Amino acid sequence: MELSKKTKAALWWHRLKGKDHLSDQSMALSNRGQSPGRFLIILPEQSIESDLARRFVQTMRNALGPMGVNQMRIIGPAQIGNLLDLSDYHDFILYSENDLNRWGLPGKELIWSCQRIQVDAVLDLNQSFAPVSATLCQTVTAKLKIGFYSEDGEAYYNIMVKRKGEELAESGFKEIFQILGI
Repeated sequence: MELSKKTKAALWWHRLKGKDHLSDQSMALSNRGQSPGRFLIILPEQSIESDLARRFVQTMRNALGPMGVNQMRIIGPAQIGNLLDLSDYHDFILYSENDLNRWGLPGKELIWSCQRIQVDAVLDLNQSFAPVSATLCQTVTAKLKIGFYSEDGEAYYNIMVKRKGEELAESGFKEIFQILGI
């Protein structure tokens, strides 16, 4: 997907302002060397990826056990969030077009909400680069930020997963679980 010049300029400006959120410090999953305890899952922006996102969220919840609901925070577009069953989750943010600014990036209120989120790892489920999700990922302070490989994603993620084989999306999700040790 080709980004417009307006979106590219807005992303450049946002990266310039929020440079400190992706630090150059050594990466650790937690202070005590344990696996991450709190996760932020960024839902995909494309509705065709909603089924994959639903299966990933359910699998992760099952892998984390009975307290999995309390360890996961979810953020994403309202049209995707409405396709998933989020009734069991306490911490989720669904945004609409009204929450985006004139450049198509998150507005001040959405960014302010994301800055308050405290998690150990951010998982962006977009299969290709999505400007809104990347901006939200950059806004959240976390030691580990995982997204799928794209040329534009290098400025936003610590780890980028390359999809392999016929089952592109599912192979990437399996790799994310391996990275997290789940």
